[in-house]
Amino acid sequence: MKLGMRNIKTAIAVSLSVAISRFLNMEYPFYAAIAAIISMQTTVGESFKVGRNRMLGTIVGATLGVIFYIISPENIISIGIGIAIVIYICNLLGWNKSISIAGIVFCVIMTNLDGRDPIFYGLNRIFDTFIGIIIAVLVNYFIKPINDYRNIEDELIKIKGNLNKLLEDKVVKDINIDLKELEVNITKCEKNIDGININSNNEDTIKEFKSVLRNYENACMHIKIIKNMDQNYNLNNVNYIQIMNMYGKFDRIKYIKNREKDTVYNYHLRETIKNIDGYDTDVIYFNGGIEINN
Repeated sequence: MKLGMRNIKTAIAVSLSVAISRFLNMEYPFYAAIAAIISMQTTVGESFKVGRNRMLGTIVGATLGVIFYIISPENIISIGIGIAIVIYICNLLGWNKSISIAGIVFCVIMTNLDGRDPIFYGLNRIFDTFIGIIIAVLVNYFIKPINDYRNIEDELIKIKGNLNKLLEDKVVKDINIDLKELEVNITKCEKNIDGININSNNEDTIKEFKSVLRNYENACMHIKIIKNMDQNYNLNNVNYIQIMNMYGKFDRIKYIKNREKDTVYNYHLRETIKNIDGYDTDVIYFNGGIEINN
């Protein structure tokens, strides 16, 4: 089984978090390790978002945990009231993704201190979490697979293949199509492009990747519209020639021009082809002749 880059980066982040925690004589290095594991995501942006949510939750949970422990330590009623307040504050501040960790930290302080100072314990949990998050984000930022560009190129080729297959199935073969796999692949590719560290040497390459992917997203949108039209419509001459150039001759089409719905159908088909292959769909060559799309 091939060891993925995320696995490798997670292992490095955990090792560094534990090493730094021990160097600083932190009581529980595994809290930093947990934060590093959770914060290690596919991209730097995702790592930052997940880490931020964990940090905010830890701060809220530790703060309220210390306050409630000082007022009434290990009291069951206080625990219930405190959890309700933790959830309320997180929702009030729009930190709904921080609720779980905030509740966990609160409960740990209220039920598992074993005589330790609550303020010291709470500050340590915040610091442990901060170490793990920072290490995860830095590792994710600086350690990138050598073949990042090649992987994205392969993903773009796969997306283009999916687009061509869907277009053929719908227009030529007249069968139902499912866009779910295509949309998943586009989202994955977009995240991978966003995860590359941009510098002066690769800025143009990243822009090109984003431009191609944007075209494919547009093509996906137009195919979805074609899919949702209540029936198939007749192709105009230019679109018919384009489709034959792409997939070979087929004789399903009869030309009935100047129909409003045919015009809408042909517009979305033209935009789909243009975004997939970058064709100039207003002027197209076929068998030595020229067709003009007026």
